[in-house]
Amino acid sequence: MTLLFDIYPAIGHLNASFALANQWRERQHRVVYCAVEAGHKKRIEDNGFECVMLDYLLDSDKQELRVKGLRFILECVISAFTQEREQAFSRRAADWEKKIAELSPDRVYLDAQCALRTALYHKLEIPVVLVETMPLSLYDPWVPPFTSGLIPKQTGISRLGIRLAWEKIVIVRKIRNLFFSMLLCRQDYFSLYKRLFLECGFPFEEKIDWRRPFIIGIKESKILSMNPSSLDFPRKYPPNCQYAPSRVDLNREDPMLNRRYARVMEEVCLQKQQRPDTKIIYCFSSTVMGFEKRSKIIFMKIRDICLRNPQFVFILSVGKYHNTSYLLPCPSNLYVFQQVPQLHLLSYCDLMITSGGMNSIAECIEKEVPMLVCPLSLKSDQLGNSARVVYHGLGLRARIKLDSSRTIEKRIVQLFENYATFKRNLSMMRTKILAESTAINTEVI
Repeated sequence: MTLLFDIYPAIGHLNASFALANQWRERQHRVVYCAVEAGHKKRIEDNGFECVMLDYLLDSDKQELRVKGLRFILECVISAFTQEREQAFSRRAADWEKKIAELSPDRVYLDAQCALRTALYHKLEIPVVLVETMPLSLYDPWVPPFTSGLIPKQTGISRLGIRLAWEKIVIVRKIRNLFFSMLLCRQDYFSLYKRLFLECGFPFEEKIDWRRPFIIGIKESKILSMNPSSLDFPRKYPPNCQYAPSRVDLNREDPMLNRRYARVMEEVCLQKQQRPDTKIIYCFSSTVMGFEKRSKIIFMKIRDICLRNPQFVFILSVGKYHNTSYLLPCPSNLYVFQQVPQLHLLSYCDLMITSGGMNSIAECIEKEVPMLVCPLSLKSDQLGNSARVVYHGLGLRARIKLDSSRTIEKRIVQLFENYATFKRNLSMMRTKILAESTAINTEVI
């Protein structure tokens, strides 16, 4: 059997899919990934999987390469006016269809963020399973959408806030779609995909689910959630939803180990032996372009904390898009890397300051490392993830802009003061997740 993984082009999403892909490969099935960028192709091949190169259906899909602004909008308007935008979309969609047809997969694991591509696979009569790398996006009146930082409580005010959060998603999305449809002469992202649905014989109005945070859903789709149900808020689970065995692939290739990193870890571990009060704190930024300003704010505050607390050793992973010259001169207890082997580093850490990506949260649980969640994005799943971390007692959360360095420092101290409690909760959560790690039911997914 040939299985195609069509995963959103971000390292976190790819990492979340490898454990599932490995299980199918171990069962002697052929696993092939789609890739739209050379860096992601290398990542996929480094993990031993086949890869077919495709192109973005729209230039506006290049989230990591473009920063939306006036110039970008002007380019889109011009391309829409000249119909280049629609022609490029149709040409690339035809190329996708041709290459996928040649591959002839028996099933497609499609990232829920790319759910609108379901139409292409429907035309080719290929079964689709939507893979959710974020918390479950299905509507539930008792559970806030994962784009909200609300923590559900058994009160009328809490329930009202949850319902309003869900309705806000629909209203904002429809207003936004209307605006861009008018601005781009009905050649916006949504309108082009709507026409693709109709061309592929896929009933658009009947199948589109507007009430999904961050993504546009497809009704009645089979869903594979990469997040353990234990980590979610209490909720009812639909029959078309199943959970993946595990998010963390402990055997994945992590080629970021280098001499400087090895030397720094040797020095830090030696310091911890000599000074037992030393705490190793890992801080991770986003792998996606566009969060440099917010990352700078939190990194500057961490620098201030370093100067006041020589017993804290901070290791920063800043990503490939970030210039950290403003941190110079670096305190002696602050080490800056572009990337680090995260699973390796977490084995030595006492605490992680994370932006709230579910991959990092899952890996902290696996290594039983308490977290301080500082969401970089207020529009993705990071707010909802931070709420789940607090709800289950796995860590605390802070606000990058509103909280001062002193406030963030107090949160760190609070975590270490109640360290045993957080470690116990992490251990219990890890046990629950392992209990969920059952064999995949191939009849369902």
